[in-house]
Amino acid sequence: MSTPEQVLKHYFGYSSFRGQQKKLIDALLEGKDVLAVMPTGAGKSICYQIPSLLVSGLTIVICPLISLMKDQVSALNSNGIPAAYLSSTLSIEERKTVFAMAYANKLKLLYVSPERLLADGLINLCQNIKINYVAVDEAHCISQWGQDFRPSYSKIHEFLQALPERPPVGAFTATATNIVRQDIIKFLELNNPLCVVSGFDRPNLTFITEQPRDKFEHLVTLLNERHFQSGIVYCTTRKMVDELYEKLSLRGFKVGCYHAGMLADERKAEQDTFLFDDTKIMIATNAFGMGIDKPNVGFVIHYQMPQSMESYYQEAGRAGRDGNKADCILLFEPKDVKICEFLINHSYEDNDELDDKTRLSLIKRELKKLEIMTEYSTTNKCLRHFILDYFGEKSENNCMNCSNCFAHFTNEDVTIDAQKIVSCVFRLAQRKRNLGKTTIAEILQGVENERILQSNFTSLSTFGIMRNSSLKHIYRVIDALIKDGYLELEKNPYPIIKLCKKSGEIICDKRPFFLNSPKDNYTLKYNSLYEKLRSIRAYICAQKNIEPQAVISDIALEELCNRLPENTDKMRQISEISDKQIELYGETFIKCISPYVKTSKQEPSKTIINAKKISINDEIIKKPWTKQEDSILREFSALKVPVSEISNSINRPISMVIARMKLLCLPITR
Repeated sequence: MSTPEQVLKHYFGYSSFRGQQKKLIDALLEGKDVLAVMPTGAGKSICYQIPSLLVSGLTIVICPLISLMKDQVSALNSNGIPAAYLSSTLSIEERKTVFAMAYANKLKLLYVSPERLLADGLINLCQNIKINYVAVDEAHCISQWGQDFRPSYSKIHEFLQALPERPPVGAFTATATNIVRQDIIKFLELNNPLCVVSGFDRPNLTFITEQPRDKFEHLVTLLNERHFQSGIVYCTTRKMVDELYEKLSLRGFKVGCYHAGMLADERKAEQDTFLFDDTKIMIATNAFGMGIDKPNVGFVIHYQMPQSMESYYQEAGRAGRDGNKADCILLFEPKDVKICEFLINHSYEDNDELDDKTRLSLIKRELKKLEIMTEYSTTNKCLRHFILDYFGEKSENNCMNCSNCFAHFTNEDVTIDAQKIVSCVFRLAQRKRNLGKTTIAEILQGVENERILQSNFTSLSTFGIMRNSSLKHIYRVIDALIKDGYLELEKNPYPIIKLCKKSGEIICDKRPFFLNSPKDNYTLKYNSLYEKLRSIRAYICAQKNIEPQAVISDIALEELCNRLPENTDKMRQISEISDKQIELYGETFIKCISPYVKTSKQEPSKTIINAKKISINDEIIKKPWTKQEDSILREFSALKVPVSEISNSINRPISMVIARMKLLCLPITR
């Protein structure tokens, strides 16, 4: 008899199992029920496909989508595994062929939709041949708390009861909260199942939320920056998919289009061009993705906010399945919420399987999920922590790999400070002294208190070598060294800090050490300028086929916005920009910054109090408009800068700015 490992190698080409796949396979082979919650790309299907090949009989796989069944069966057949599916798309002759193969024991897996479970033909088949397993794919559909609730999944229980002998049942899903998991166990009547909940965290994914002034132009920038990658752009509506497809095509992007309103052959053709890299970018609704096994998706952009965290995480999780770094970007604007509310309120109108009470209950639950999704889109907290907390998984409050952590923290090089701290612990160890964090920090800062003087710590070579650092900073570096394993904290009976095996890497190997430090609480002075500079950089990337960092870094762009250099000489004062970058692109960026330099010189001092502003208001009103001001109004209007910001920038009352812009026939952004 073959082993699971031999079957894995023979049919799928892998030499070893990933994660907890083997644990689930062994449980099914032992006749146990299982519930597996594993992220997209973790290999859920192998967990029931391999047992089906090791045991005689037929495995019934319950699957919600015809397209997903087709893809799975096609992949299995190409690997030499006899599999088939039953759906309304098959002709009578094709269905007869499938049943004949099953009765003749020529099939190992049969995929069916939940709607067809109680059809006479299938029930008769399952009562006359051995069913070795029943696998329920996308099992969250059975719960009203799941993001894709399907009333037809309630038929699974009735189907299992109709079988002469209940086989082991496996339930599989990518996203399920604790409530959904309990529902799956309850409604499928799983018997003391092995429950495997793989970690939801995908460390290689960077989560980003943005609220751009001009969403489409910002999307163009993002795509230009990632011109060398494959990616998916998700939209909530078919109308938006078609609109983006047309607009991006006109901009020269080679894009695909996919939604449920297209013919099946059209969808298949578009899907294939994306899978085989003929098309780099796929614009799609959530109809695209289930069963799409494309490992090298480098980014997923949600052009419109989805309706729930489950949907978002499942769709975003299609990025980076090859383990490489990938971006999950959500572009938010308030009207996204209204669109989702409309879709939710009308989502169950045509479902005759639901009574009014159930329908209203589902809508209420979906609206609650939408509230949480909106909170994610607008929060300033760590996005990864938000996601993992939602799915009931503990995590660090700051992941340092999401846009909110990037905004609030900076990666500070504290290699020298780390060397000083470890050296101090080493010198104390030479004297056979182990101390706590507070005393070590005081020694380093050169504090001459009674305890330090009595212990003669002032004679240490490390005494006072961090006089210019605050105790708070020293504490933070010590904590980081302990957390990363370069120092050891022993709590017996009092917390003391000791050297460990890795300590030598800091002193002897001079290993670089970085600290995630809070940034100053400032926002970009001219957000519109930042977007414009980033757009220019993206265009250069696409034209020269290079990555953004090669043109100019994000930090350097921020510095350009804050310093507003008037020429390339002043640009050289920004350490993050190389002479070569200035030589190649300096003049291009300076030309873009120039209008903002003129504007900034006219800004009033922030120390001017409101009373003084009011007292000089009359003089401002009498002051005639200049050509320079009109030019600034045109520039700001084109960038869709809010009229309140324009008013502050040019020191004119809002009413005057609005009146002048109307006179110049300029669009006004409130």
